[in-house]
Amino acid sequence: MTAAQASAAAQPGQEAPLRIGMLGASRIAELAVIDASEHTGDARAAVAARDPERARAYAAEHGFEGTRDDYAELVADDSLDLIYIGLPNGLHAEWTAQALEAGRAVLVEKPFAANLEEFDRAAKRLETSQGWAWEAFHYADHPLIARVLELLQGGEIGELREVTVHMLMPDPGATDPRWNFDLAGGTMMDLGCYALHALLTIGDALGHKVTLDGAKATTYAADERVDASVEAELTLGDAAVTLRTSMEHDVFDFSLELTGTKGLLFSPNFVKPQEDDRLIVRTTAGESVFEREERVGTQSSYVYQLERIRRELRSGVRNSEDLARSRNTMSLIDDIYTATGLPLRPGRLND
Repeated sequence: MTAAQASAAAQPGQEAPLRIGMLGASRIAELAVIDASEHTGDARAAVAARDPERARAYAAEHGFEGTRDDYAELVADDSLDLIYIGLPNGLHAEWTAQALEAGRAVLVEKPFAANLEEFDRAAKRLETSQGWAWEAFHYADHPLIARVLELLQGGEIGELREVTVHMLMPDPGATDPRWNFDLAGGTMMDLGCYALHALLTIGDALGHKVTLDGAKATTYAADERVDASVEAELTLGDAAVTLRTSMEHDVFDFSLELTGTKGLLFSPNFVKPQEDDRLIVRTTAGESVFEREERVGTQSSYVYQLERIRRELRSGVRNSEDLARSRNTMSLIDDIYTATGLPLRPGRLND
């Protein structure tokens, strides 16, 4: 069934399933596309990898209809509704740009680009492309974040005064591309971007700006250009923010704590609430302290993301607000690298 036939087959009030083409036979794609599409009913149409044999094996294992010989052939395929880019960081902007030039809609893994200049070069294609691009900050589609924003805006914890956000994980291994400077590696690129995006999401909801006050980094032993851990101090409105991110931590810690004048909110895993959907709400009244635990649901954030993108794609929504937040995230990443004395990641897109 072609994309046009799928659209025609949809019932009134329903969005037709997407035909998804995937660049890269990656592990993250198993969550973002393969598992998610099992729930959403979208079609895994094609996959391309650097090694065609690997693509064929991956397609057979994960139920894709077929493969394409290379990335260029896949992005040129007008039977596809959405191109998912799960390649190493340094290739994101280059292939997003090529897909947009071909008129495709793109879901690109974070980070959108290697640096702000490259982000702007890729995003310029949106001015003339029939397609659109979404950066895969899947956590923001989960009901957890909507509930956090609802409680903040409702004033339950009072005026926001302090924020602590952690994006910490153990070492992924020396051969992992996240340690590769030329592929835009580093903990800010892989993990810290989530923290910055979350701060900007909260700031936008409250009408507050996020600004960087300072940052320090420890570097990867095998390449001093690559950040292994970063601690940054920022300001969100009147709130002081501490951001810690590391790819050399003992355990996983993707937590968010928001302290206000009347209490606090705490999420043990704001990035993947499907693994821990608790939201701790603690408030004070005089000398009394009240604490409750809310459960916001263990449906995967990747499912919510894919459902939203299908709605926006089918209805022709071009979400410039989300794009602006992605750009601001990239801008803050560059600012943090500059503040730590580390070089910006090199981009590959030159026009």
